[in-house]
Amino acid sequence: MQAGQCKIVWFTGLSGAGKTTLAREIESLLTTQGRRCRILDGDELRKSMKRQEFSRSEIFKNNERVINLCKELEKDFDFLLVAVIAPYLKTREFAREQFSHNYIEVYVKTAIGTLIERDTKGLYKKALAGELKNLIGVDPSSPYEEPLKPDIIVDTSCETVRESSEKLIKFINQN
Repeated sequence: MQAGQCKIVWFTGLSGAGKTTLAREIESLLTTQGRRCRILDGDELRKSMKRQEFSRSEIFKNNERVINLCKELEKDFDFLLVAVIAPYLKTREFAREQFSHNYIEVYVKTAIGTLIERDTKGLYKKALAGELKNLIGVDPSSPYEEPLKPDIIVDTSCETVRESSEKLIKFINQN
């Protein structure tokens, strides 16, 4: 692919929905097709930027940093697989504007009950016990704004990783 042809596959969904898991699976499948890929994982990026705040303005800033990083990296890759919560419509709309037809929004939808049951990081337990404030999708002051028109929805409440990744790779290859 030529510069400017990099596809930005933006995985959005609540914490624990499976964004990074799916990004890793898609990376593996695309790499076997000879595609150059890189995952940008929200948790890892926050650690590297030493940002752990979850205020609305800090979330916007973090997501803007991710968009700018994508702009820097897109010339070197065929696919950037962005696994971030990105809870606000405004942020995702801005990303779509920046990358136009090279942007693919993947809504990794998962029922809150499933997330609480999984709770891979222990965040939901802490939030429900009042030990963690501002957990997106749990704390009323930190809502998750569901995508209005995602390019594709995968529902990890009822789809296996394999089913979701096959559905997604088929969509990517057709587009």
